[in-house]
Amino acid sequence: MKNKSRRTNRLNVSLTKKVIELQEMGYDCDFLLLANGNLLCMQTNFNYPLNAVTIKRLENGYDFLSHSYKNVHTIETGNGEKGVLLSEVALS
Repeated sequence: MKNKSRRTNRLNVSLTKKVIELQEMGYDCDFLLLANGNLLCMQTNFNYPLNAVTIKRLENGYDFLSHSYKNVHTIETGNGEKGVLLSEVALS
């Protein structure tokens, strides 16, 4: 049991490290996937259709807060905003 706990914990740490790494690279906005399929930038409150942004899926890991697997995506908009999206859905 102890070994399983360590393996799961490493997945969580790897997600956290990836998000911090991306923030250090300038991906400083947080995006939210809305029910209508658009993306919302939490810092600017701008709403973007999925086809208007560049999305790259980077990593997948277990999120202990929501008890689900999350995908880490980078988002780049046409007006220069760069950010991170954590989502249960894999986008690309």
